[in-house]
Amino acid sequence: MENLLLRVALTPCLVLAVSVAARRLGPHRGGLLIGAPTSTGPFLLLMCSTYGPRTAARAAHGCVTGTLVVACFGFAYAHFARALRPAWTLPSALAGAATAGLAGTLLGNTLATAGLTAAVILAGLATCPPGDRGHRPPSRSRAWEIPLRMAMATTMVLTAAAAARTLGSFVGGMLSALPILLAIMGTALHRTAGAPVATDLMRGALSATTGTLCFLLVLGATLVPLGPALAFPLGLAALTAAQSLVRLPLARPATT
Repeated sequence: MENLLLRVALTPCLVLAVSVAARRLGPHRGGLLIGAPTSTGPFLLLMCSTYGPRTAARAAHGCVTGTLVVACFGFAYAHFARALRPAWTLPSALAGAATAGLAGTLLGNTLATAGLTAAVILAGLATCPPGDRGHRPPSRSRAWEIPLRMAMATTMVLTAAAAARTLGSFVGGMLSALPILLAIMGTALHRTAGAPVATDLMRGALSATTGTLCFLLVLGATLVPLGPALAFPLGLAALTAAQSLVRLPLARPATT
């Protein structure tokens, strides 16, 4: 019950934070916030406190598959957005993400899934069309759009949480990492601000997903032998290190 209440409270707050960040700081930073483990981290912490480290480690492996889905969604949306309208871009990206989720589930190996995820992230960062990083276009959104996004995201998370209770910790972890917020925010920005802005959101999410992947891998490997008191700080350290490494090659093009 506590897990469900936290996720219900966290989801609309995160949608609000991302909406404000994308509007005031630019879509790239909004994407960074979406790609960070802001939902999977609390989910795994509560899984650990409720069911123990072993179950939480299994859920972390499911989150790795969910991260593959996020990476493929961001990759596909960024490439389709320039050629398609939002109504066609979203289902096309969702189809690619669903295929990736099926592939990750069938692989059945966390390291293989992580390797595939890393390849998708690197390919996305290398080939995605350039966005409008740092540019904050005039908002054409209506006052009711942000509350509607918050309600839609909460409904989707409630549905995923209900399914996770019956399908196990691996599937629960995968569902907790699905790109619900990225789909909602990406489509909204695509419609109101244009394809370059939506692309920049996806690039930000792909960049942050690198750190999230490292965070999840460290948790999956250390929760059982070391316990959560050491595993979570190690995971955060891995996340910080990975994000620093990703920013090094990305900083050069941004300044030219």
